[in-house]
Amino acid sequence: MSEAADNEIMLAVLAAGQSRRFGDQDKLTALLHGRMLGLHAADTLTRIAFDRRTIIASDPGHPCAIGWRAMGYDIILNEHAAEGQSASVRCAAQHAMKYGASALYVCLADMPYIVHQHIQKLSRAFDDHDHQKIIASGEGDKAMPPAIFPSSEFGTLQDLQGDHGARKLLQTAYRVAAPDGSLLDIDTPQILATENQKNPRI
Repeated sequence: MSEAADNEIMLAVLAAGQSRRFGDQDKLTALLHGRMLGLHAADTLTRIAFDRRTIIASDPGHPCAIGWRAMGYDIILNEHAAEGQSASVRCAAQHAMKYGASALYVCLADMPYIVHQHIQKLSRAFDDHDHQKIIASGEGDKAMPPAIFPSSEFGTLQDLQGDHGARKLLQTAYRVAAPDGSLLDIDTPQILATENQKNPRI
């Protein structure tokens, strides 16, 4: 059963990365504890009833697409995925503006250990700041996704360039500390192999 809805907040799970550090394989199709990596975070996020759920992907026929659609996601094609993560953020912001969303929730598809309790804490912080401030996940001195951007930032998000997404913009965000290890992103086959040797965390 879903939690209370985040009214007019559009969720965008970024899944159009080029997986350059992962070799020839699309890392989102790699198995983590017997399930494709690209399905873990998306599944966790179904526990929050966002007004609209989207996956930003480079291929609508991605092997994870059947699973994503079954979870209630719309798949949005990022035709400029080769330009880096900023292209996915731009695409998400464009659709959030088109949809008339009051805010954009950005998560990464390769973060399999995010927990829904942390997502709820981000939403509460967004409420506490009257929906006017960027809210980011904190890990040490880093600000990173999952993050929430108010509609006042959509124009800035659509001007992003390069492979660092909204990293610079997140430095101005209010940070909510995430549980230890929950923001791990699976960037290399070595990290995946190490995680598969452990007991599942989710």
